[in-house]
Amino acid sequence: MTQALFGKPERAAFDEFERTSEAVLFVDVADSVRLVEADEEGTLRTWLRFVDNLRQEIIPGNSGRLVKMLGDGALVEFDDASNAVFAAFAILKAIETQNLSIARERRLQVRIGLDFGDVIHHGHIDIYGRHVNIAARLLGVAQPGEIVATADLRDQLSSELDAEFEDIGACHLRNVEAPIHAYRVHPVGAFSRIMPVIRHEDLLPTIAVVPLITRNRSRDNFALGEVLAENLIVALSTSAEVNVISRLSSSGFRMRRASLAEIGSALNADFVLSGTYSGHENMVVDLELAEVGTSRVIWANHLQSHINELMADASATLELAHSIHRAICAAEVSRAMENPMPTLEGHSLLIGAVTLMHRLSARDFNFARDLLETLIERSPNLPSPRAWMARWHVLRVQQGWTDSPKAEGQIALQNTKRALDIDPTNVPALIAEGSVLTSLLHRLDDAQDRYDAALEYSPNDATARLLRGTLNAFRGDGDLAVRDAERALHLAPRDPNRYYFLSLAASACIAAGDNRRALELAEHSLRANRIHTSTLRVKTVAQMRLGDTTGAQKTVRQLLDLEPDLTITSWMERSPSAQFDVGRYFADTMRQAGVPS
Repeated sequence: MTQALFGKPERAAFDEFERTSEAVLFVDVADSVRLVEADEEGTLRTWLRFVDNLRQEIIPGNSGRLVKMLGDGALVEFDDASNAVFAAFAILKAIETQNLSIARERRLQVRIGLDFGDVIHHGHIDIYGRHVNIAARLLGVAQPGEIVATADLRDQLSSELDAEFEDIGACHLRNVEAPIHAYRVHPVGAFSRIMPVIRHEDLLPTIAVVPLITRNRSRDNFALGEVLAENLIVALSTSAEVNVISRLSSSGFRMRRASLAEIGSALNADFVLSGTYSGHENMVVDLELAEVGTSRVIWANHLQSHINELMADASATLELAHSIHRAICAAEVSRAMENPMPTLEGHSLLIGAVTLMHRLSARDFNFARDLLETLIERSPNLPSPRAWMARWHVLRVQQGWTDSPKAEGQIALQNTKRALDIDPTNVPALIAEGSVLTSLLHRLDDAQDRYDAALEYSPNDATARLLRGTLNAFRGDGDLAVRDAERALHLAPRDPNRYYFLSLAASACIAAGDNRRALELAEHSLRANRIHTSTLRVKTVAQMRLGDTTGAQKTVRQLLDLEPDLTITSWMERSPSAQFDVGRYFADTMRQAGVPS
């Protein structure tokens, strides 16, 4: 396909240039030369039928704009990333339907590339820019019948609600300097859904708080709805009487008119707290709590407050939490232990850093550090950014991206100590220090104290449960490890970093001797993030212990491609489990699979 992205425009007028954030879709016919050679007129008729469907049905039906046709391809733009993905699915479906009446060797197959970001408009005709180029170059990565998208587009969507994503790693695209992290995009339901194993006594009522919706449906300030929801989640999580779904899991429902049944099903929730708000400084907020099974509203509240009071006054949010808890289980909650972020700008910096940190591409990972440093400099008395900076150093060691694990541990510990000096009961800081003490300094008893304290203040914190489970896995306490890890999966059903939860839950299953469950969890984790080396190590051990030596050796080759300096000795030096029988057994299994001594 000819991709004349920078062709000379007629009468170029620089004052007509305009930048907007758009989703860009390129589609072209795979192997078009062979098809034309085999049946020129038949291929043309099939293509023109598809183009007519594209113009008349698919693009208008998904609120898109056909920018231009490019020989045997097309360039389309969308204001909304989800519309671009739905249009891509519709394209593949239309092609599949057309092909039913065509001989197999003459069927059309298309490839689709998607990206999201700033594009340059020239008048109302063409679009230009880096994201247009990248969407086009992704066609070289996509196989016939595939949709490939960038991480930027994926971050605009909600995994398992809009689509399902398969990580294909960093792709080197023609004429694009830096590698682009890309994903294959599949319709919802393409993969089996893995469910946590929850014991009877853990089945407490579960509540999901979805981001509040601005009444004018403006996307400019939708982040405020997430901040308000997070404040409610923090308050609700102080109760031991309910399970509270994590904010990152429920954030996929922002700006989305989903039904109560859809939210309840997607998040495994018994109750859903939702609401609307209006105003910029003087806020009017309406909340309602609904029971999923009966669709009955069991609690509602209308409040008016200045934005500064609403964001800074923890007592107002706590009163709401008390009312909600009384409606669900007639219980009170204790006082919230964490202050909210003081400004929206700071909140955006933190969310961006956490998202980039867990992509685990070196470029995005290092940029996450820059964002956290900016936030710490701007707000030196906030504990949460320092807690996340400590966890950044832990992840850096776990990925094998440093030659000085002990130095990383000391830097991380300085951050957590400063955070806990600011607020000794700060839950993220307690969790972060527990992670540092476990993974980098191997002080497991001290780490246990931090996780226990975090869960005393916030019993429903998914990350604290996950990491405490991992600590028990390092010690070889498999049953305790699985109990916490599986409950963490329940509390974070659609977390954007769910691969991390699945990976550590797999480690817990290894410690418990449940190798089949460990392999299942590891494979689901790698589908979302294929370069997480810890998951590859767990998968290797599970395969070996299930008798799949060939599969384990293949996984080891993938692992060594990502971490070529890995040896059993280097792993033992940095692993907290090396001092226990479970760690030595783990190392022996990796050695048998081909990891060098």
